[in-house]
Amino acid sequence: MGDSYSLGFQPSLYVTNKGLHLKLEKILRIFGAIDFSGNRLEGQIPESIGLLKSLIALDLSNNRFMGYIPSSLGKLTKLESLDLSRNQLSGRIPQELVTLTFLAYVNLSQNKLTGPIPQSTQIVGQNGSSFEGNVDLCGLPLEKRCFQENVQPKTQIQQSKSPKQEQVLNWKAAAIGYGPGVLFGIAIGQVIATYKPVLFFKLFRH
Repeated sequence: MGDSYSLGFQPSLYVTNKGLHLKLEKILRIFGAIDFSGNRLEGQIPESIGLLKSLIALDLSNNRFMGYIPSSLGKLTKLESLDLSRNQLSGRIPQELVTLTFLAYVNLSQNKLTGPIPQSTQIVGQNGSSFEGNVDLCGLPLEKRCFQENVQPKTQIQQSKSPKQEQVLNWKAAAIGYGPGVLFGIAIGQVIATYKPVLFFKLFRH
């Protein structure tokens, strides 16, 4: 009949429940929905969650998951509902979530997420309550706006001048230093040409 993987099984998935480390064997990859909410699960959400290609709804809310939201969630192209609320997830929301065009419901509230919310029609169209409770989260649909991160400090802009600009500045500096010397030399030459050398030396002795 073939092995379990060819029959549509994910070989295994590790979870921790109430201090016990569990290994779930032969998880069907054709699952349409997974609901592990309110089970006090802890640890990190595994990247292997992205192998469940047929997943339509994923609810891991009200647990103790920590660490980053796996970017592999972006591979769940059929996902319509995602609830990771009331955990201890941190870091940024992965940009890969913008590829989930069928996503109708998202709840990432009450975590420790930071940075800008990925901007897609599906995510921006959510209620702001789906992202509240994350103090350092910003961007639509929240009212808190993000600061422009691409603005360089003045010192950095000055340091990033092109070699051509630096060369022009060097020439200007040289001209400023060289100019008075040339003018002084011309003045001295004029004095020598106009007056007698003896008078010139008398002037500069005093």
